[in-house]
Amino acid sequence: MTSYLDAITALGTGSLHPGGFFHTLNVLRQVSLSTEDIVLDIGCGTGRTACHIAKNSGAFVFALDNSEEMLQKAKYRASQEGVQIQFIHGDARETPFQSEVIDVIFIESVLIFLPATTVLQECNRILKKEGILICVEMYASKSMPWKAREQIQATCNIPHIPSFEEWLEVFHNTGFVPASVKRNNFPGFFDNIKNMLYPDPYQIVSRGTRSSQEINSVIQEYMRLIQKNRRYLGFGTFFIKKLKSVLDHK
Repeated sequence: MTSYLDAITALGTGSLHPGGFFHTLNVLRQVSLSTEDIVLDIGCGTGRTACHIAKNSGAFVFALDNSEEMLQKAKYRASQEGVQIQFIHGDARETPFQSEVIDVIFIESVLIFLPATTVLQECNRILKKEGILICVEMYASKSMPWKAREQIQATCNIPHIPSFEEWLEVFHNTGFVPASVKRNNFPGFFDNIKNMLYPDPYQIVSRGTRSSQEINSVIQEYMRLIQKNRRYLGFGTFFIKKLKSVLDHK
């Protein structure tokens, strides 16, 4: 059976996270990066965000993902765009970096699939004291019916859809304080049109043992559930910085 993560891996799209690449570009416009900055994209997928950062800022970019298939697609994108990125096949809960070496960490729709507390503790460890963590993550209102919540969680294989307030609590409990946060409505028809203005020229579809019918079925079910329950869903854009270092407690 094809899972949601299997389906998006096979599709090779670089912008399936909430808000799509249009939102990514809006977020990046708020960040000032230079050739002296070290950036880490956690859960980089096919590398679209990482390549854009490297190409437009000149920053030294690391891109980490636990999928070899995704990383192969990301490496192809980087070669086509002519950018240098250090790709890492690894686990976001235990990265290969020394403590306090990263200036900026990007995470787009990744924490919701993982033990967020463990990943954020690792982010706290490797971020410099003046570093910043930028997250884009889905949230659900507390009024969302349990049946709808359970359907989305089962389809996407995620343990829980936090509320906006729960995300803030997780950040606080792992040593972070919000610098800037924003609630965003889940993309509707006109928002999706905006993303059509930014087609992905380097998308590679790879099926392997997965048929196109299986892949499309999973994605369509996801989209159906999201649109049906859109009034209960949103996604947060979180710019957060260290309040305290996890190293202070060792």
